[in-house]
Parts: sequence; structure tokens; C-alpha cells
Amino acid sequence: MILNTAEIEMDEVMKKKLQKLDESLRHPAGSSAVDNLCEETAALLTSRKKKKKKKKKIQQEVESQEGDGKEEPFPDIVVTSIEESNSSVQPFTRPDENSRRWHQTSHRWRSKLEKIANIDASKAYRLGNLVLVLEPEFLIAKGSDGTQVFLGLKDDGTEVAVKRMNRFNYQDLKNEEEFLWLPELDSPSIVRYVDFAEDMHFGYLVLQLCEYTLEEYIQDHLPDDSAERSLVLKKLVKEVLCSLQVLHDQKTKVLHRDIKPQNVLIDINEKARLADFGISRRLKQGETTLRTSIAGTRCWKAKENINEKFNTGYKRSSDIQVTGMLVYYILSGGQHPFGEDVDCEYNILQGRYSLQHLDDDVAKDLVEWMINEDPNNRPTVEQTLAHPFFWTDERKLRYLKILGNEKEAENCRDADEELLNAVSKYTEGKSFSEWKTKLPSELVQKLDGKKKAYPENTLGLLRFIRNLHEHHKADAVKINLMALFPDLFGSVYLFAKERGWNSRESVIMDINSAS
Repeated sequence: MILNTAEIEMDEVMKKKLQKLDESLRHPAGSSAVDNLCEETAALLTSRKKKKKKKKKIQQEVESQEGDGKEEPFPDIVVTSIEESNSSVQPFTRPDENSRRWHQTSHRWRSKLEKIANIDASKAYRLGNLVLVLEPEFLIAKGSDGTQVFLGLKDDGTEVAVKRMNRFNYQDLKNEEEFLWLPELDSPSIVRYVDFAEDMHFGYLVLQLCEYTLEEYIQDHLPDDSAERSLVLKKLVKEVLCSLQVLHDQKTKVLHRDIKPQNVLIDINEKARLADFGISRRLKQGETTLRTSIAGTRCWKAKENINEKFNTGYKRSSDIQVTGMLVYYILSGGQHPFGEDVDCEYNILQGRYSLQHLDDDVAKDLVEWMINEDPNNRPTVEQTLAHPFFWTDERKLRYLKILGNEKEAENCRDADEELLNAVSKYTEGKSFSEWKTKLPSELVQKLDGKKKAYPENTLGLLRFIRNLHEHHKADAVKINLMALFPDLFGSVYLFAKERGWNSRESVIMDINSAS
């Protein structure tokens, strides 16, 4: 009887130790605490093993206690008999199949991802280290080719977008995987490749989960403040062009061939990333043109790729023209330069466009350059990124000072009539048309008093700016010319371009030195 009581007391101690170990494993406070518990438990197990003769009786008593109908305080604890064990310590927690790791990142998809993280295992579809739910609620996008995109979770908790396509028709999916495997496309400007899997019926391309398509973002998620919105739109344009730069790099040599608002995605940090490389192709060494049948989406094709009869092949410049359409789409808040109706592709073929939704002359200049109907007259992606549309205010001011050094500005007081008439076209109705009245009168008088007064035209203003920054630096830093005359730079740039000034060696050298 004494021996039986001792064994029962030891069993109670053992149970408490197991409960403490279970609690530590569930909520670890530190490795040393867990190690101590494991050592104590192992010692108890060893002690019990030495009393094998009493094991049967103890086991009967434990079973008797379990049969009392009392609810166990830790139902997840699994106890393995000593005879079945090959180790002094066994795992005691059974994993909950309906609770998964989840690193919360997305805002837009959070509620749906939470459901996936906690959904019953019988309703989820497991594919390797991936869990997804193939129900309409978790379908986030569909393609015209039968592609479906579902939300998913990896076993490590990563949120992903899973692109599914019938495996008998998923060459585009495999093609996209092949491109995304390229080390050169491992870039912050490209939607990140995560994994690829397949089952009996479908192929699955696992990708970085983003928040919106560019189309959704432009329509519903831009800032209300106009100044802030302009900055966001310019940032998006630059990010799209940087994405294309990754593809067109001499080492990468990838032609996207399907650039459109739906194939640019906005990530959790509101950064634009180029996506969907299903029909992309890579140029071979020394190759500049891809000879292939026309591809792409209606109204988002280059002129040379609309009609199969006149198909001259696909080049980097073909991507550039379509990206020019996309740049206008972004800056105009969702408009197409060649129209939205059935005449869109006809207008592209005819070179007929409208940029009426843009007020920024420099932005118009960039778009017009990119959508030029002649592929040979379109810029490279590097040239688009160097365009004055992306210049800082400091660089714009530097440019104005450079032009103020040119002989025409230097001789502003004696300019010929033809030049004055030409420059007046870029002055009428602008913020700087009567520029002397916008500047501090004492400053104007100070500079006018040096020589004959500056003429109140654009040439006179350019010379004034040059001399102000050259000889009156203390006064110059007090005036924000870009804020005072917001349309000055654009007007002067287009005028200088028309006159050929921007091609002068002196101007090019000075501009490049300020880059």
C-alpha cells in the first residue's frame, strides 16, 4: 500500500512536469527553462522505468482516473508509453491542422488571408508547401486565356498570389516562369517569382502578392491633394520606365510585348512593378528584332504590330511606344492618347492622337517622343529616364542659367524681330509674361541700374536669371523661381528645342555636367 501510494504521488508529479513542459513548449520563455524541464522530466521517466514491476498497477490506476469522465486540462498532450518510446523525451503537442503560420503584410487582402490561415484543412487545397482555397471568394484576378489568380499562403507564412492555368494550355505560364528565373529579373521593379508547382490538371505559378493593378490604383487610390497626386503620378511613371529598363538592358534583352495597365501591379509600399511575362521573348546575341506573329492586347500594341500584313517584327522600340501610351494613361488619370473606342487601333496606325488631358508641356514632349509612329524616332528607355520631365528643380534652374549664357540671351536688348516673334509664342498667357511685376521691385531696379534695363520678354528674363545667380548670389537664394514661374522651364525648354539650342555643344556639355 505504501509503495502504491508513492507511485501514485510520483505519477502526479510526473503529470505536473508534463503540463509545465507543454506550457513551456507552447509559450517558450527561454531555452534554459525548457532544457531544465526536459532534464527533470527525463529523470522522472528514468525513475519510473526502474520500477517496471509496479508499472502495470500504476497504468491501471491512471486508466481508472481517465475513466471517471473528468475533462483533461490539456487535451492536446499526447502521452506515449515507455515501452513504445525510443527516447527519454517525446513531443507532446499535436499540431493544429486548421491553424497556419501567417506573416501579415497585405492590407487589402488581410481579411481573406485570415480565413485561409484558419480554414478547416478539408476545405483547403495543399500543393507542396503551399495552401490555397479554390473558391470564388479567394479568386483575385482572371485572364482572358483562362488564367485564374488565387490568394495563398506558404508554410513559412508568406502571402502569395497563385496563378493557375490548365496544364494542357499553360505554355505561357511556363514561359513566364522561365523569365522570372532569370537572375537579371530579380529586381525591385519586377513582380517577384516565388515558386512553381503542378498537379494532374493545372500548372501553378506562385508570385509576390501585390495590392492593386495600376488600373485600380489610378481609378480609386490616388491622393486627393492635386500637388501630392502629381508627385505620385510622376513617381509611378518613373517606376514603370525603370521596370522596362531592367528588361531592355543589354544583358537581359527581354521584350515584354504585353504592356498595359493590368500588367503593372502596385505593391504594399505603393511601388509599381511590371508583371505578366507570358508572351515575353528574349533577343538572341546580336539580335535587335524578333520575327514572330503579332501579340498583345487590343489598343496596347505598337503601330508595327497591329496588322499582320504589315508586321515588321518586334523591337525594344515597340515596347517603348506602348509604354508611351501607358505614361499618358498614368498622367491623365486613365485616358488613352489614341482614344478608347473602336477607332483606337486605327488611330494608332494613322498616328492620330490627342494629349488634351495633359497640361504639363514637358510631359507632353516625353509622351509624343515615345509614341512617335516611326520606330526609329522613338527614344530608348535610358533616354526617357534622362528626359527633362524627371529633372529636379535645381537642374531645371541650372538649365535656365545655361541658356542665359547663350548669345541670343546675351544680346536680349538688341534681339531681331523674327526671334522675338518666335519666343512670344511660348510666352503668351504664361506666369512669366510680365515677369518684372512678379519679382521684388528693389531687386529689379538693382539689376536694371547696371546697364540698359532688361526687356520684359523671355530672353530678358533668361539673362536676368543668369546675372542674378552669377553676381547677386545672396539675393538669388531668396527667390524660388520654379515656384514663382511654374511654367517657365517647360516653355523655355520647348522653345530652345524648336530653335535647336538644346543640340548646341555648349548647352549639351553644361547639361551633362549638371546630371
